[in-house]
Amino acid sequence: MELSLYYDYACPWAYLGSCRAEAYFRDLGVEIDFRPVHLARLKEPGAGKPPELGPRKQANAVNDIRHWAEAIAAEISPDARALYKSDTSLALRCALVAKDQGKFREFHYPAYRARWARARDLAQESVLEELIASAGLDPDTVLARARTPELEARLTRETQTAIERGVFGVPTLFVGDEMFWGNDRFELVRFYVEKAAERV
Repeated sequence: MELSLYYDYACPWAYLGSCRAEAYFRDLGVEIDFRPVHLARLKEPGAGKPPELGPRKQANAVNDIRHWAEAIAAEISPDARALYKSDTSLALRCALVAKDQGKFREFHYPAYRARWARARDLAQESVLEELIASAGLDPDTVLARARTPELEARLTRETQTAIERGVFGVPTLFVGDEMFWGNDRFELVRFYVEKAAERV
């Protein structure tokens, strides 16, 4: 079985989900198909701005991420929050190119660690060049392709397909047509994977 996992490097929860997804589901014999989407475009029209968090809820939100990071042994830099508005679209397109060349995981995991464990800006070309080279790919070639209208359209299409499936945030996983949003829904995903296996 293959599980689609929608993500954007902009989201810390998708980072935490990405850190543990393959290990968490490995014993079930499933493959994780990482699907990049542009998180900003997933916002539903007319949804409005989210309410401002009070100081207690803000503190809890910060601690929630810290607690999860500790629980799964994922590193998160406190400086990473300063990059929340950084554009990750070029990095996502680079991930698609890396996927085409059979080097997705070699790019994906270091890119997520760079963004959230090292607080590096994935909108910076120099950062992407390092990550691409470390993945065993040619930075000039990958970046040139990532900037083409073809790859821009592909990321838009991936995002639109996700929206049509009901996706509104990341990480989101699917078991068949059942959708699960959030790093904390993995237990439910596991239940439905096992349920689907019983029907086979």
